[in-house]
Amino acid sequence: MRPRHAPPPAPKQRGLTLVELLVALSMGLLVVLAATSSLLVSQQGFRSVDATTELRDRQRFAVELISRLILQAGFQDYGASSISLRSAAQFLGDDPEPDVYGWNNAVYKQPDDLLLSTSTKIVDGNRPGACSVSDTSCKNGSDILVIRFQGVNSPTNAANPDNTMINCTGQGEAGLTGGNLNDRALSMLHVTRGSNGEPALSCSYYNFKTGSWASPAPMIEGIESFQLLFGTDGVTPSTAPGSAGDSVAERWLRADQLTVAGNTAATRENWRRVRAVRVGLVIRGATGSAPQSIAATYAPLGTMYASTNDTGSSLTVTADSRLRVQTAFTVHLRNDLSLR
Repeated sequence: MRPRHAPPPAPKQRGLTLVELLVALSMGLLVVLAATSSLLVSQQGFRSVDATTELRDRQRFAVELISRLILQAGFQDYGASSISLRSAAQFLGDDPEPDVYGWNNAVYKQPDDLLLSTSTKIVDGNRPGACSVSDTSCKNGSDILVIRFQGVNSPTNAANPDNTMINCTGQGEAGLTGGNLNDRALSMLHVTRGSNGEPALSCSYYNFKTGSWASPAPMIEGIESFQLLFGTDGVTPSTAPGSAGDSVAERWLRADQLTVAGNTAATRENWRRVRAVRVGLVIRGATGSAPQSIAATYAPLGTMYASTNDTGSSLTVTADSRLRVQTAFTVHLRNDLSLR
């Protein structure tokens, strides 16, 4: 007999069989894989949200900036001590540069002076030949827009602007120093390709203090397409204008359709009949910003304005894993651009 208070015998030790060990390892591996997949999906989701938010921010900024610049077109400073008005220029027999001007499917090249309607540096349709790369960072059919306006001097210092009228870099523009309306401030918007291969909406303007054109300044990166149509009043494509219309835009035309071959004066008059500007943009994010990599076709100005006659109004992109957003908006001009 064993003693009454003796401890019970220890249970026999049993190990795991090979099958049980493999099952346990497999279940653990499945849990790890599920957790990893969930983490990767969540991470991709966060990246997509961040990329979308960034693109939307660029979109809002582009719409606000371009709209403000277009609304400045044709501004005349009636409060200036020495007033220079288009109506007075007409009586003097002058034919100043139009307040809105542009080129279709063109690449920017620095002009010689401020007389853009007679310049040969920028030409309609020169973008394809001027691009050194074949991808959509350059060959995208983008257009060029010129907005001309009078600046305003500071009431306390006539040598400085009061910053109510700005150029496309956000700098204030001073008023006219003389009576020449061709010396009005201007903003030129166009798409450039940076050294990193990314397209951007860039700004060019004339610096009156230095008496020269400033180098193009990229403003909004990722603008892959910048398309323009002009709402015109009483303009027949490529034809000298007839009698004045009713100041209401009834036809949307490309920039090159406002040009009258061999007749610069008629071309300028056509541009003075622009009543609205329709802008279309395609903005792209970084490589890998899209959850899926698929080829796509965009209509920057809207599907009803996509035409084989307007290069860039339909933009096809490759499956490059980039997130993209397109937007189109119309700005109605608030200032009369005519010479009456």
